[in-house]
Amino acid sequence: MIFRYFKRHDSRLWILATGWFISSVGFALAIPFISIYFHSELGMSLTQIGLFFGVAAVVRSISHSLGGELSDRWGRFRLMTWAQYLRSVTFLGIAYSIYAGWGFFEMAVMILVNFVFGSVFQPAANAAVADLVPPDKRSEGYAIVRIAGNLGWAAGPAIGGYIAASSYSALFILSAIMTLISGTIISLFLRRVEFANNSENQGSWRDMLIVKGNENILRHAAIVFLLYLVIAQMIAPFSLYSVEFRGISKSQLGFLFTLNGLLVAFFQLPITNLMRRARLSQQLVIGAAIYAAGFLLIGFSQSFVLFIVAFVVITTAENFVSPPALTISANLAPEGKIGRYMGIYGFAVTAGWSLGPLLGGILLDWAKPHFFYMWAVIACLSLLAGLGFGLAAKRIPPELNLRRD
Repeated sequence: MIFRYFKRHDSRLWILATGWFISSVGFALAIPFISIYFHSELGMSLTQIGLFFGVAAVVRSISHSLGGELSDRWGRFRLMTWAQYLRSVTFLGIAYSIYAGWGFFEMAVMILVNFVFGSVFQPAANAAVADLVPPDKRSEGYAIVRIAGNLGWAAGPAIGGYIAASSYSALFILSAIMTLISGTIISLFLRRVEFANNSENQGSWRDMLIVKGNENILRHAAIVFLLYLVIAQMIAPFSLYSVEFRGISKSQLGFLFTLNGLLVAFFQLPITNLMRRARLSQQLVIGAAIYAAGFLLIGFSQSFVLFIVAFVVITTAENFVSPPALTISANLAPEGKIGRYMGIYGFAVTAGWSLGPLLGGILLDWAKPHFFYMWAVIACLSLLAGLGFGLAAKRIPPELNLRRD
């Protein structure tokens, strides 16, 4: 039965998912602990850390848009391979900066460069999924690669939580190794794959900025941005809040991220199949409402057990949101423009991920010591995003708002 399921999809999708998994392990090993390192080792304030991630927001968002455009022009394979190789080099640079005792500036520059290559990789990989999976199975295709990525999140922090207790530098060395392995898998096993390369049909780079004709994807991206401002609270702000102000250990924090990844691995496909007859926008509305409940629960949580319950709720919301959000973006794309539309979607996601810590840092400083108000604001933003998805659905052609499988 399992073998038949694997045969339902192009074998190259599974290779891509494997590379994605290993890359996620490398990323998740170290990234959740950056904010803790800045705060505990470099003595930075919560707002300063948020400002750094705010700068990263601009860098990552622009890089994501360019990455989507370049994946249409240069091809997915070349971009994915070189992005991973160069990203591995920057992880080594970050490791050395910690080992040598360099200051914030040197480390920050290398982290930003690392984010650039990661942001270039992501839209190319998302567009590659749309290339390898027919439109009627896109939700399931994106669910599969998301499971792979979250299995990486399950493994990465579990290992990273223990390593960080003794050596932050070792975290980034291992991240470099895993990212190099990911790039090598893509290079060796997808080399002969003819991913899209539509440079002759792209027009000028100014076309990226044209609104007319792209209103639906831009509207969708704007609401996705709002939702990812909320989702981003799971990483840096929650890590700081739970470790520094609620007293859980780094190992317990790592366990929470591991739990998140495992819940995605086990429940993403069942939830995707359960909602197969629902409109994609309806799934997004439900997911946003569940997110609001989960983040509000964090505000009530005073113990590790309640944090576990909150993470179960938040992960359930993730499983409702991610595949349909990507599928709508791919469905809206004209022929030859999937990379561009993935870049637009990725711009919104990375901007939300990167500006979210800035928002979270400001709210943590504002709400301290009454942290419930911070998480209540986050819950309200999630409900606002859900309302936006419901209203935007009226403008999406019905045939593009269904899975059709």
